Amino acid sequence: MCTYYYLHYHHMAPCTREVEYALHYYFCPNSTTEAPGSSPLGPVDGSNMEGTDQLVQLPCDDLTYAPEYNPIEGIDYNNPCATGGCLLSQQCSSGGCRLEDLGGRWVCCKCERGGNSFRWCVHPMKRIPDTLCYHVVCHNCRADM
Repeated sequence: MCTYYYLHYHHMAPCTREVEYALHYYFCPNSTTEAPGSSPLGPVDGSNMEGTDQLVQLPCDDLTYAPEYNPIEGIDYNNPCATGGCLLSQQCSSGGCRLEDLGGRWVCCKCERGGNSFRWCVHPMKRIPDTLCYHVVCHNCRADM
């Protein structure tokens, strides 16, 4: 018997995105594997696996909720922390959310150089040209038009 439970991911300021919910599985020996795209459910873990030769693990037919991970069956969307499992969104903590908010191009607030399209600034420092800035996009950085 495979089991499932829910986790939720919070975003951190200045990001104002809503809490994201993710379904996680503990797979049993009766679970199956399929090639990506062959299942109407798609990849179980939410990843985009197009162009890979990896198989996706799917839960068995005898799927049950795991109350030991979330003591309340289901999720209270008004207070998801009541069931535990509070996590910080990787997309937000890595700067991915802020990069999207700025339209994918930004001006660094540390070195004042624009044209950045990654989550971190890779421009040479003006005072020390052998050193790169490496500042991660933050709430003080601005969009590069």
